[in-house]
Amino acid sequence: MKQCRECGANLPDEAKFCLQCGTAAEAPPQSETPQQQGPPPKLDFIQPALAGGMFLGFLSSMPFISAANCLCCMWVLLGGGIAATLLMKQRPGITYGDGAFVGVLSGLFGAIIGTAVHIPVQIIMARVYGSQQGQIEEWFRQFGIEGPMRDWLIRVASGEVSVGTILFTFFMNLLMWSLFAMIGGILTVAIVNRRAQTMRGQTS
Repeated sequence: MKQCRECGANLPDEAKFCLQCGTAAEAPPQSETPQQQGPPPKLDFIQPALAGGMFLGFLSSMPFISAANCLCCMWVLLGGGIAATLLMKQRPGITYGDGAFVGVLSGLFGAIIGTAVHIPVQIIMARVYGSQQGQIEEWFRQFGIEGPMRDWLIRVASGEVSVGTILFTFFMNLLMWSLFAMIGGILTVAIVNRRAQTMRGQTS
């Protein structure tokens, strides 16, 4: 029950005007207790990681593209950065752990895609290896690659397509690409957070 501010008549709580003098009734006081916000939306890591993995897996497996790249892991870093950027569109202010996790996932998807792309490339490159076999083996000797690792690399470079070479390629890609894509995701989060802090400092 509330009262009219003009004539003092008792009014129902839902009344908008006084029934005696017609004065507008005062609105009930708003609660000063802030509304509790719900939990932040859950992040979907699969879609961003798949996009980043397709980017890095395809470009890193094409010899004519990766050979023109002075930094062999640039595409992998960019793939992790793309995954982190897409993740931040779902919810701003993701953590470094989120960036690292989506980077590792993009490296995993990239290893799967890259290995699938690598099979037909291997078949095509087998002819190139046949004409440059001696030069490739000399490179391995110059870099000090000996033993079983050298044998596996020669089998992969020769264009041999077998279960062993496919698994070897997959696990090598998985280890390297997951690491560098994770670094790319962390760096992207750090850069975006740094820019956000700079913009807040300029506006304050």
